[in-house]
Amino acid sequence: MYRSGLRDLEIHYTYKSKWYFERAEKILTALVESYLSLHGAKRFLKGLSSPVFFDALAVASFLDELEGGATTIMAAIFKNIIKPEIGLAVVGGKRVEGYRVPAELDIIGREFGFSSERLGELKYASRMVAKVDNVAIQDGFPLYFHLMVFSKDGEWTIIQQGIKVLEGLVRRYHWASIKLKSFVEEPHTGIISAHREKIVIDMTSMKSEEARKACVELVTHDFKKLRRLHEAFSKSVQLRLTDLEEPNRKIELDIPSIKWVYLQSLYNKQPRDFEELLSHRGVGMQTLRFLVFACIQLYQVYPSFEDPAISFEEAYRLAGTLDDKWIYEVMDALKESSLEIFLKKVSYNRLCNLLYTVDS
Repeated sequence: MYRSGLRDLEIHYTYKSKWYFERAEKILTALVESYLSLHGAKRFLKGLSSPVFFDALAVASFLDELEGGATTIMAAIFKNIIKPEIGLAVVGGKRVEGYRVPAELDIIGREFGFSSERLGELKYASRMVAKVDNVAIQDGFPLYFHLMVFSKDGEWTIIQQGIKVLEGLVRRYHWASIKLKSFVEEPHTGIISAHREKIVIDMTSMKSEEARKACVELVTHDFKKLRRLHEAFSKSVQLRLTDLEEPNRKIELDIPSIKWVYLQSLYNKQPRDFEELLSHRGVGMQTLRFLVFACIQLYQVYPSFEDPAISFEEAYRLAGTLDDKWIYEVMDALKESSLEIFLKKVSYNRLCNLLYTVDS
């Protein structure tokens, strides 16, 4: 069975010659241009929200051999070939480039003629998506990559990637504005990882609905109880490991000793719901983790501790024929592209092997 290296989502720091990247850029450029001419910008934007479509582009361009590093290479190529003239724009990227999104949005927003309200919505989406994957989902994969692709109509797709440095593993998160009902409940179009964690704090799960409500209740109506609990845990500045008896299993949770000023700022904010609580700039991983612990201790309300990520094999099995259409569309674009016959044949065979994996 064909195994795309990208599905392993591991970072291997191996040397690749210059021609390798030039070949990938040549194929991906021709492929994207052909796809846009056949299916349009809106369809391409929707496709990027599918891990299967993204994987198909990488496989056809030989970038799956780079494994987790393919994402950053593809992002750089996208930024070179996707321009506002076609109705799409790309902002963000790896590490520091991800922090330039607001400034890049201002520049492209002027070209698209966006209102200040529309720009504000896009900046909020970018910030909240990053906040959710870094804070609301605590899976041990801190983000190092944030890419936003958006249309002149204001629709967007965001792809993020986190890394476990010591293990050399990465995890990819896909989002889309289309059909997005909430930033904080089941918002992803896909979270892909080679390795599933035993314990993950997932406040976006439907199973965490009561925990989200409890967090808001704590900082708005039960602040005195929260203060007493904070005082009991504020003597040590170190993380402490606490065993929590969740129904059916024992959970070991690191409880941070956080500064009271962070909780006080939340009380002053008086958030109306969990999204507003999470969006507060003083809420980071440690503050939310302490609130989760407080919900368990004071209300006996548990969030979901299940890892929301799935493997590529699971993604394909769950999607079945619903998502393999993306691979067929990439194949069509490849046939109609300007690439020479030899490259078309090799890329086409690689996509056939990928399709075999989906259908098997």
